[in-house]
This record gives sequence, C-alpha cells and structure tokens, in this order.
Amino acid sequence: MPSSRLLSCLLSALLLAACGSDSAPEAAQPQADTPPVTSGSAVSDAAASDEADALRQRIAEAAEGAHRSDANKARNAARRPVETLQFFGLRPDMTVVEVWPGGGWYSEVLAPVLRDGGTLVAASYPMDGDVPFRAQMTRDYRARLAEHPEVYGAVKHVPFAPPTYGELGAPESADMVLLSRHFHNFISAGITDQVLQAAHAVLRPGGILAVVQHRAAADAVPEAEQRDGYVRESYVVEKAEQAGFVLGARSEINANPKDTRDHAMGVWALPPSLRACRSVEDEAERDACEETYRAIGESDRMTLRFIKPS
Repeated sequence: MPSSRLLSCLLSALLLAACGSDSAPEAAQPQADTPPVTSGSAVSDAAASDEADALRQRIAEAAEGAHRSDANKARNAARRPVETLQFFGLRPDMTVVEVWPGGGWYSEVLAPVLRDGGTLVAASYPMDGDVPFRAQMTRDYRARLAEHPEVYGAVKHVPFAPPTYGELGAPESADMVLLSRHFHNFISAGITDQVLQAAHAVLRPGGILAVVQHRAAADAVPEAEQRDGYVRESYVVEKAEQAGFVLGARSEINANPKDTRDHAMGVWALPPSLRACRSVEDEAERDACEETYRAIGESDRMTLRFIKPS
C-alpha cells in the first residue's frame, strides 16, 4: 500500500475514534431536576395511618359522648374501648353483633361509630323468656336506647338464648361478633359450644370473633369458672378452635397485674360491683373495704381476636 494511502487511513481511524469517545455520555447521565420516585407502599402506608387515626378519633368521641353517663365514661380508663376496638379491627362499615349487651356499655361506643356506614346488632335475652330478670334487662336496655334515637335509631335486635333462640342472624351476614365478659355465663348455662357455633355461622369468611374475658390463672380449677367469673385463657382458645376459629392475635390491653383473682366473691368483689363490701354494715368499714378493691381496679382480662378462615 502506498505510503500516502496508509497515512490517509490512519488519519481516518484516529478521527473516528475521537468522535466515538465524545458520543452519548451526557445523554446517559441523570437529569438534575428529575423528581424523586415515591413507592406505592409508602403512599398506602400513609393512607392506612391516616385512616387508623380517623377511626381512633371516632371511637374516642363515641366513648366520651354526651349520650353516656358519667359513671360509664369513668370506666373508659379500665375498659379501654378505643384500644380494644382498634385491636379487634373495627371499621365503620362493619356489621357487628354484640352478644348479651347487658346495660349497653359497649353499645354506647359501637352504635355511634357504626351509625352511618355499618350496623350494630344487639343479640339480647328474649323479652318473653322464662328468666324474669333477664327479660327485664332487655326491656331496660331497649328503653335506654330509645332515649337517644339520634344515636341508637339504627340498632337492630335479635333474641339470643340457646338452645331456644340459637341464631345470631342470617348465615354469613356479620363481620364481627363481640363476646365481652360472658364466657363464665356460657359455661354456667352449658351453652359455650352453641354460642361459638352461632358466632361461626353468622360471620362471613374472614370475620372476627372478638373476646374480652376475666382471666383465671393458667392452673386454675376448671369448676371455679362458673362460680367466680374468671376463665382460663387456654379454655377459651380451645373452645374457639374447636368451633372452627383460628386465633389471630392476643393483647394485654386489658391486663391488670394487681388482680390476684382469689377474691371471696370472685370478680364481683372488684369495681364496679364491689359486692364483697355490700354486707358491711359499719359505714367506715364499708368505705375501707371499697377502697381496698378500688385500689386493685377492674379484673385482669384476656383480649383475643379470632378469625373465621376464608
């Protein structure tokens, strides 16, 4: 190859290499003003947190509402309705069945929360039942609700007293069943299995069985459970699992380490009943008795969330 042609080729190669080294790097560099990317999970977590805060506020407002007596509101510190209902997973759009609401302590909190988007079903003793004081309890409960139709006007009622009245509603029509401090009553009446079966039947798949119960010592004598109001946590879990539920979570929200659970009149010796002091005739001694039990506080309680499997 002539030297002039070789020189030309070498010059061309050098020019091409120089052009290649200057090509494209700037385009590959990130733009300084490119906005940061926000992950979808961060957005959803923030939304969930806002929703939880709003629900907490809604429950708190109901718990302190003007429709509640001062005495019932005073028990919020011991019964912790805000923390308890949030632990159970309450939502304003749920259908909640409250079994044996008694005087309506929890109804007073649930009804305002569920009034606009959900439903509260009160499963009470039948008013035509053969136990007069229980029938009267239901009449009193309904009369109390009737005093505040703006709060309780949408509450539905169903009679419940197995085996005669053994259903809590149409099958798979509820999102939550609340059993608050009643397992000792179920044991005494011999209806524990029937109650849990009824709860399982009325709940939708994924529904919640919410349990609060006076808690006995783990090694307590089973026979005492129908006398002193305290029930072993292992018994509740066993019975619920036999009925087809799965234990989702435990909480110590309602625990009270001051409660020795060995009171002569069982759980009713403690506030608010203070039954152990009622027969004390001397006023000063009665006051001292009540002060002793008030210093303990309300009972030590288990708080369990069970799930009906999908």
